[in-house]
Amino acid sequence: MPDLVGKSRLWPGERFAVRRGLTRWAATVAVERRAAPAPLALRGGAAIVGGMVLAGGHRLHVRAGGPRPSAATPAVLVHGVVVSSRYLVPLGVELAADRPVLVPDLPGYGLSDPPRGRPSLAALADAVIACADAAGHESVALVANSFGAQVSVEAALRHPERVERLVLLGPTLDPAARSLLAQYARWQRCVPDEHLSVLPVMARDLADVGPLRAMRLLRIMLDDAIEAKLPRVRCPALVVRGGRDRVCPATWSERAVRLLPRGELAVVPGYAHMAHYSGVLAVAPILGRFLAR
Repeated sequence: MPDLVGKSRLWPGERFAVRRGLTRWAATVAVERRAAPAPLALRGGAAIVGGMVLAGGHRLHVRAGGPRPSAATPAVLVHGVVVSSRYLVPLGVELAADRPVLVPDLPGYGLSDPPRGRPSLAALADAVIACADAAGHESVALVANSFGAQVSVEAALRHPERVERLVLLGPTLDPAARSLLAQYARWQRCVPDEHLSVLPVMARDLADVGPLRAMRLLRIMLDDAIEAKLPRVRCPALVVRGGRDRVCPATWSERAVRLLPRGELAVVPGYAHMAHYSGVLAVAPILGRFLAR
């Protein structure tokens, strides 16, 4: 499959598939405080609210919503390398119509407390499962974007009995671009295809992480050979790629699916690396059908 599938959303007549109020919410969440995290209840969607929980010995900020009790498998949304739960909340709103949803800030991110010691992929993966524990969920589906896919694959290998399904949205790291410069250049090429309201959200996220921790996390991302781990993932897995995603090009997404024993691919034309944000109304139904099987 070729790259650059679908027109850019900036093409005349092309619109982002988002609910009304997203830009206003993004401006609000970019200046939120721990004492008053910004809720999100876009028109027609379920409410997502935030609060602090004790998970695995960490005080973490978790945004949650959805029906309780519910027979549907809960979904835990896992963010990327220098972002937080904030840019996943619009997707959480859509998924929460049918199932419980958790959107945590992992240790050191967003409104969560910093971790003890240096970060590691294993510690981040364990924190994801600890959030599920704190919410009383025995098994979950992990829905992850970018570096969050690496965290979630690690969680699926460390806790296979807890992870029922995986959704990898624009997964990193393409082995053909295992350098910080290559990743930065690819991400910059995605920016024109993203809903620009995500930029102040990401600026706040980067400020929360801090430059030193951000560099350590980027090193973890670059050092992780996810391609060697995918063949050991035994649960069903869906790779979702924006048709204009340069961070996760077609060659890498197709290879990732081949490496996954129970993998499948969905392409969302016209969107880039954050299709779950910029085209949430196009992405959410794809995820909903996969999670409901």
